[in-house]
Amino acid sequence: MSCSRKNILSNGSFQKVLSPWRGRKIRLIANPVRRGDTSVAMKAGSLLYQNVQKPLNTDCSYYLFFRIFNNRRKSNPPQLFATVAYLDGRNRLLRITPLLVEPPYPRTPHFTSYFAIVSPPPTYARTLSVIFSLRRGSVLVDYISVSARDLSRRASHMS
Repeated sequence: MSCSRKNILSNGSFQKVLSPWRGRKIRLIANPVRRGDTSVAMKAGSLLYQNVQKPLNTDCSYYLFFRIFNNRRKSNPPQLFATVAYLDGRNRLLRITPLLVEPPYPRTPHFTSYFAIVSPPPTYARTLSVIFSLRRGSVLVDYISVSARDLSRRASHMS
């Protein structure tokens, strides 16, 4: 199986519905930058997640991409954890890759892009879970994707 580079998440741009995303203290609102689009609003204590139970390629690393919109001016920036977790067939945690994000307040309203490179899953991983948890502040989350990438090929081209 090759590293497809296709998004394995469903509805990462929240086209009018949250499903199959789940969570608490989350809601869809109008995207402030792109007319006719929607984003997920999160406030302190919010949780947003999606579990993917597709075959995972153990020869590929996975890239998590997402965008955050900080629409609040405060001296304390929002604090968001974006995490990718691998689970086994019994939903036991095998490995996590957390990313702490403190998005800046932009003078001109825009989404700030972030990404994380996630190591290949263990051979017995059956589920990939993407989790966003907001510790403080409020933000909008949108344009989320996870795709398999072949890092060894890229590294060999660089040498």
